[in-house]
Amino acid sequence: MHGFPICHILFCMNRERIAMRITRLVRHSFHLSRERFQLPEDRYADWALLAAQGGRFAYELASDEGTVARGFSQYGDVLLCPPGYVLRRDALEPVLFHFAEFAVDDPRDLPIGNVRVSDLQRLDSTFACLKDWQQDVPDRRDDSEGEHLLLDLLYLTVRARRQAERRENRCGDPLMEQAAAYIRQHALEGRLSLQQLAERLRIGPSQLTRRFQAAYGVSPVRYATEARLAKARALLADAELTLDEIAERCGFQNAFYFSRVFTKYMKSSPSAYRKTHWV
Repeated sequence: MHGFPICHILFCMNRERIAMRITRLVRHSFHLSRERFQLPEDRYADWALLAAQGGRFAYELASDEGTVARGFSQYGDVLLCPPGYVLRRDALEPVLFHFAEFAVDDPRDLPIGNVRVSDLQRLDSTFACLKDWQQDVPDRRDDSEGEHLLLDLLYLTVRARRQAERRENRCGDPLMEQAAAYIRQHALEGRLSLQQLAERLRIGPSQLTRRFQAAYGVSPVRYATEARLAKARALLADAELTLDEIAERCGFQNAFYFSRVFTKYMKSSPSAYRKTHWV
């Protein structure tokens, strides 16, 4: 029996209420690095969840009327497919992932398609617990624990979608939407300059920072840092990459600076994080 953070789940559920409970966990599986999916497409009788813990894949959701959503999914995303829809997927690089099929009593809160989770530390913790639960001896495995953990994953997804909708409604600033897109595009290249971004948008650096903070709740620098750390967490699952290589791919000057920033925000060194999350 594992010490899963069930009380933590209930606390967060009360803080932002979601009228939903899992009535049946059909199956959950965790798959190590795979270069391709065993089934490139399938149709499920219940809700299906696909979440990459590493790697990247293309997806398409289709109903009887045609394509509903398509795009790319990677670490930090959760893909939800409603009952009766066709889910197509294609691994673009070796991917390790969680898959679950489940039924809920009230699906109104569940988004359809790919959702970017904002609380990546909580996501990592839930992934780790799901993996431990999945690898337990079947006779000792408690289905209620799996349902609690899956519900926590759904909570993170619903919460992230609600936060994104609030940001969109609150933002109302097309110029800052351009700024956010520019930061996401260039943060990993290590060539991000807020001065150049401000000039590109034809506003002053101080105005850029003030308007971005009002629109997204964080400064442009913090926004870029979060993008870099999200990529770094995904790359740390690959034991073949050195810290220098990860630092370069994530836009950090060197491994020392990368380690300092990672430890500051994640409360764990990259090496310690890798030991905990490498599979």
